[in-house]
Amino acid sequence: MFHLCTEEEILDRLERKERSITHLDKLSYLNAFYLLFLANYEGVEITPDIAIFGYEEALKENRYLADLFPDISAELWKIGSTGQGDEWFMHKEDGNMLFYNHDEGEYASTTSFQNLNISFLNFLQMAFLYQDLENLLSENDDEIEESDKADFKEKINSIQPGLYQLYPFQYF
Repeated sequence: MFHLCTEEEILDRLERKERSITHLDKLSYLNAFYLLFLANYEGVEITPDIAIFGYEEALKENRYLADLFPDISAELWKIGSTGQGDEWFMHKEDGNMLFYNHDEGEYASTTSFQNLNISFLNFLQMAFLYQDLENLLSENDDEIEESDKADFKEKINSIQPGLYQLYPFQYF
């Protein structure tokens, strides 16, 4: 029932920019697939819990982060947010995706961030699976079969073992 999107299928689901950004030299330390996204695609809300910034918004958010939290900014790049004020980050060195719960207060250290141990591409695969789940739940008045729940968890965990349990928002 649930389908794990390929890189090409993900790109097909995103809105292309009218004009690509051609000079991302200063961000070359970031994940290559993320740079491809920033250069060629608009920011997007995939689910209410996963909104990814476009190029301009990412720069603005990360300038603010660097001004107020230079130690955090040295290690992490803010890529998006949730509808509740939580945030999504990418580790600059290994490209792993991290989650920050705003209930933690101000950033103290990177140890207070939840590492999902997945790349940006895997993050988008996960996000589109959650979008498909939300659509299915919406179509069925928030009720789905146990077999669909099992299939969903299996697909999420096929990205990274234990990812379903690591994801900060539980559906069932």
